[in-house]
Amino acid sequence: MDEIRVINEPGPLLTAVSGRVAETLHIPRMAILIRHGDAFRVEQIAGGPTAGDGLALTSGSSAVRRLTTTNTPALLYRDRPDAWFVEATDEERKALDELRAEVLLPLTGRNKLMGVMVLGPKLSEEPYSPSDLRLLASIGAQTGLGLEVNDLAQSLAQEGAKRQRIQREVEIAREVQERLFPQQIPALPGIDLAGHCRPALEVGGDYYDMLELEDGRLALAIGDVSGKGIGAALLMASLRASLRGMTDGSSHDLARMVRKLNRLVYEASTSNRYATFFFAIYDPGTRELSYVNGGHNAPMVLREREALRLEATGPVVGLLKDMPFEQATVTLQPSDVFIGYTDGISEAMTPDDEEWGEERMLEAAQIVRLQPVHRILEHLFEQADLFAAGAPQHDDMTLLVMKLTT
Repeated sequence: MDEIRVINEPGPLLTAVSGRVAETLHIPRMAILIRHGDAFRVEQIAGGPTAGDGLALTSGSSAVRRLTTTNTPALLYRDRPDAWFVEATDEERKALDELRAEVLLPLTGRNKLMGVMVLGPKLSEEPYSPSDLRLLASIGAQTGLGLEVNDLAQSLAQEGAKRQRIQREVEIAREVQERLFPQQIPALPGIDLAGHCRPALEVGGDYYDMLELEDGRLALAIGDVSGKGIGAALLMASLRASLRGMTDGSSHDLARMVRKLNRLVYEASTSNRYATFFFAIYDPGTRELSYVNGGHNAPMVLREREALRLEATGPVVGLLKDMPFEQATVTLQPSDVFIGYTDGISEAMTPDDEEWGEERMLEAAQIVRLQPVHRILEHLFEQADLFAAGAPQHDDMTLLVMKLTT
């Protein structure tokens, strides 16, 4: 029976086993039942009428209990039946009688019963000898292991296919999300802009936006949805759609707009989802930056000798339905650098869980304050990664940088 070990498909395996048993022991009638969930159903049947092909044994049946408990062949002689056959249901006894069963052979894997071979009488009509039973026990053990290996291989293949489908869906979600970030940077005189988001997973919950309004003003937004993954990304997409739908050339009362946005996000999300959110509109004519900060990390305005922090003017967005927000204004100066960020940047961690922190981030930004915005952005990502010293990125990392060139 060495060939059993190299057969990987269940059909050929069972055919080879039943053929060799029939040839060796001269048994013309047999059936093989294979586990399907909590039941054992006929997979192959040979010899005589097929009335028994409807046989199904449950895991709680008398025969299965006997085979599972002893892991040895069960003899069935009607003139002196064992207790397990006496205790069997009428339906179970009828099916075994129709198969003319004389031996029930367990096909046992390492952890569970994989199947049952029901053997009829030998052509010689002689009873099964102890050597017959030893041979059958060996065959049953090898066959059971073969079935278990095949079952495991099928499970792994199905799991692999499932993972491939999920991965493809995640890739599609990532591609869609990338399209939600600004595809073109607004070109306004005297303003230099840059932004980038690097998710911790394939998709993330960070958000940034920059939008030129009809009246020449510039809208800026950055946010961080609680959590990571697909759920956070969906809320991020909802936040962006709502914001873009409300922002136009008539947008002046930012506090009112964010209050409305808060209600929309609250109604569109579950109770454990919310977002920290910063929204601002910059007027190049007056150099005024009007903003509402909904619980977000305070963006920084870098100047030669100072750094202004644009602190929160209201709570996070989407946690409670009706919440107050206030609008604040700061007047920018030539060469000022605005830096909006999410906590994935400031809280970049070493392998020992030490945070980079806002102060280190500010120092790194000051070093490159006079350089173009794309270099400021690159430098901050580089310094955060350098500090993390190879530790895995634990949160989405997003930066939005604006510099007044005149």
